[in-house]
Amino acid sequence: MPQLFSRLASCIDHDPVVASRLKHDARYYLGTSLWFDAVAYGSEELGFVSDVISRSEGYEKVGSPIKKGVDRKIGSKRMMFGTDHPFFPPLSSSEKWASVVENLDAIDGVQGWTQYERDCVRGGNALALFDLDN
Repeated sequence: MPQLFSRLASCIDHDPVVASRLKHDARYYLGTSLWFDAVAYGSEELGFVSDVISRSEGYEKVGSPIKKGVDRKIGSKRMMFGTDHPFFPPLSSSEKWASVVENLDAIDGVQGWTQYERDCVRGGNALALFDLDN
């Protein structure tokens, strides 16, 4: 979905009824109101999603230009760990779930995220969202 943020915003801009109801550019809402499943199986893909989310705050005003030099850490705040469980189970009882292992590895490999952002995506964001971190 993040690769469609600007396309969706353009479609909304061309619908005067919908556009007139929004206080902010559609990209602002897409990146600041939604949560994203980090089941991407790749660090580069997670980094891309994080970058797109990070830019969304720059669209607070309708027609705002694309924000350059995003801070990838900001996008990590809207992402949560995910897997394809219960699909694609291990083929033997001694194997680990590939979707779990590969997604944990992908989170570990995102350039620009510190251990704090990785921990937030692995579970900290979910704990905070559902008010379970007390």
